[in-house]
Amino acid sequence: MHTKAPHEQFYRYVIPAMASQLLTGFFIIVDGFFIGQSIGDVGLASINILWPIAAVILATGLGIGSGGSVVMTHAMGAGDTEKALAARGNTLLCLGAATVLLTAALGLSYPWLLRLLGATGELYQPAADYTVVVVLAGGLQIFNSGLNPLLRGSGRTVAAMAIMIFSLLCNILLDWLFIAVFAWGMRGAALATVTAQGLSALAALLCLLMNKNAPVHARQFCPDPHLCKKLLTVGVSPFGLSMSASVLIMLNNWQCIRYGGAGAVATYAILSYVLGALQPLLSGIGEGIQPLVSFCHGAGDLAAQHHLQRRALRLLLAVAAVLCAGTFLAREQLPLLFGASSETARESVPALLFAVASLPLWGVVRLYASCFYATGQTRRSLFFIFGDPLGASPLFLFLLPPMLGVNGIWAAAPAAQALLFLCLLGMFRQDGRRGVQRT
Repeated sequence: MHTKAPHEQFYRYVIPAMASQLLTGFFIIVDGFFIGQSIGDVGLASINILWPIAAVILATGLGIGSGGSVVMTHAMGAGDTEKALAARGNTLLCLGAATVLLTAALGLSYPWLLRLLGATGELYQPAADYTVVVVLAGGLQIFNSGLNPLLRGSGRTVAAMAIMIFSLLCNILLDWLFIAVFAWGMRGAALATVTAQGLSALAALLCLLMNKNAPVHARQFCPDPHLCKKLLTVGVSPFGLSMSASVLIMLNNWQCIRYGGAGAVATYAILSYVLGALQPLLSGIGEGIQPLVSFCHGAGDLAAQHHLQRRALRLLLAVAAVLCAGTFLAREQLPLLFGASSETARESVPALLFAVASLPLWGVVRLYASCFYATGQTRRSLFFIFGDPLGASPLFLFLLPPMLGVNGIWAAAPAAQALLFLCLLGMFRQDGRRGVQRT
């Protein structure tokens, strides 16, 4: 990061981050593919209902790792190498503490949580089979999702991407072995995922600690309450970015059960898998420029910071246009990829069209939320991160289904993103009137 100007490293950071985000999402998509082929709609609905529990584990690691990356790269930009290395060490300590706390908490509460999420009747046992494995091996996933942003923040962007590719290939192989060959069902899918992520976490840890440009010393692992508080405060935003999708899954599942039953839940599962492949490509742009934006902010180079953000916006709109066109053209084939029944595939088409309408707006809001937390504007970041799952989306999920039925559930997403986009424009307009430098 120190040898070239930040704008010259734009694609070196953004492309691997997009790939890493996409590959992270592909873990659940790969599980969905094999589960859909072997178990069918019940398996698809079960994994979609339990996903918020798995997402808490992943989001915790991502939040801590991203918070540590922001603190680390900000210190690098300010020329404080010792603080940057201490931030790295304290991030690893926080990941370890989170592993102990979260594994214990979820291990005791997951049966109750599954029922709260709607896993009843025929959906409960498959969901429980998957969840128990994911919870007991939660530490592997916490470290896997937390180490990736630390690697990117250290400038090891290609290594981070390569490790994710290796992990995904392992997951595909193990899913095939455990589900298709050994017929272990939902537990086999979960075991394949956590094993692959454990291997990825080990590779990332070795890569991080064997960096000759950032040698490891015992003093870097001395607990620093100030650093831990700072990285955890910053980490709330990426945690929320990751968790918001899971909160929305939970809310949408409740409305699907109410207005369409198990068939609507299966349809929403297909929608979740498709969005799980598309949205990471957009959110990866914001995650990719985060270390560069934090570095520029720490160095006080606002011109370079704004140039990076404008460039990221142009790239995001171009990628969103391609994704929207591709989804529209393949709207009838995509559900069949996950082994959906013909009825579920047919009912998924309008849901996919509504999702296409929300993608560009969703991407822009996520991009600026990432930029806000990268520059320490935590309140603004939290407004857009939690404004979606706790404000805009529940509002439209409450208002639209009584009028439009199941289609009202699908229409809630573009309506919510349009509202948040208008809030973002209003915020920038207010900054312009005050003469404030815009992030």
